[in-house]
Amino acid sequence: MLTCIREDGTSTTINLGPDIPNHDIAHYVVEKRFHLRNGFYGKIQSGMTIQELSDKEVIKNLGAEIWLSEIMARNLQSIGSGAAKTEEFIELINWEAKKIDGIKVPKMNLTDIEKIKENFDQLCKKWNLIPENDELILLF
Repeated sequence: MLTCIREDGTSTTINLGPDIPNHDIAHYVVEKRFHLRNGFYGKIQSGMTIQELSDKEVIKNLGAEIWLSEIMARNLQSIGSGAAKTEEFIELINWEAKKIDGIKVPKMNLTDIEKIKENFDQLCKKWNLIPENDELILLF
């Protein structure tokens, strides 16, 4: 279950199943590290629901930064799973970003990528160790 509680006390919740939280953790890590205020969590913070952000027709019109967030989250998952190498992350992001108008890729170096991978791995491990009906709290 993913529940996001906004600063004003309102919230949005969705049951994601057991494997999806890693994708949401990847969003959290890249959006926080690269200050993507209009990514997935920024849109939730501004009042959108998780359900709205799960609808491809809705997200088509939300701007370039949410697409950048998605590209970065997906590729962070790839290096986290071993499907891609940490050293390939920046190249993969730049390659995918060229396909979408308006995306401004932040400056990144290998040290940045190693740090986000480490953070991602730690949070995923923490998530996997949580007992049923317990929670992982992340502050954005």
